[in-house]
Amino acid sequence: MRLSLLGPLKAESDGTQLLVTAAKQRAVLAALAIGANNVVNVDKLAEAIWGSEPPPTRDDTIRTYIHRLRKCLGPEGRRRIVIQPPGYILRIEAGELDLLRFESLVREGRASVDASDWPSAARLLRQADELWRGTPLADIPARHLHERYIRYLEQTRLTALELRIEADIRASRHGAAGTVPELEVLTTRYPERERLRLLRMLALFRAGRQAEALAVFQETRCYSIAEHGVDPGPELTHVHKQILAQEPGLLSERLDRVFFA
Repeated sequence: MRLSLLGPLKAESDGTQLLVTAAKQRAVLAALAIGANNVVNVDKLAEAIWGSEPPPTRDDTIRTYIHRLRKCLGPEGRRRIVIQPPGYILRIEAGELDLLRFESLVREGRASVDASDWPSAARLLRQADELWRGTPLADIPARHLHERYIRYLEQTRLTALELRIEADIRASRHGAAGTVPELEVLTTRYPERERLRLLRMLALFRAGRQAEALAVFQETRCYSIAEHGVDPGPELTHVHKQILAQEPGLLSERLDRVFFA
């Protein structure tokens, strides 16, 4: 069985989609998948289904939903969803849940970054990002799950994306022109992320576009003052000074790690 949470909820078995159409059962499956291979207690399931106002019959109703969900998941349903007081466990094997695969790839990518193995880091982090199919749990009507997990997942994705772009820049032997268009889109979409702006400046400078790199700093400074009343952070300011001085280290194959500390 394969489950996908990084987009609309999707369940498959041997290439055949498993239809879980009832909204409450989909919320139960999502909550169990988020806590895969761990006990998800009845309180958390109730919160995922009804928020702060569960019905008096919540335990019986949850048992009914679990029974129906097992049927939806086919022959493996009973083996996969196990009663374990004070709740239930969804058993997931390696590679079956995109969320766990994403987190594993990000960990491996970070380890490659720590080892300065930039090609491997870029490859692993790109694979992690390719698992995303849209907004996590996009079709799950469970506000609690959205509030608790989606922001965390999206922030983790952005951090991994920044690491991957950093790895692409560091691994580049012929400048960083290939990352510039992507960074233009990302800095527009996420104007608060100074790390993305810093990477854009470095990519532009390494691509021989110093004036544009300096313009990104001025644009960022105007935005930061207008929105927050402060200048950009020390990392961005330091890189700006290095670009003004045409610091040779910024053009080397491996960028000085101080810029990403």
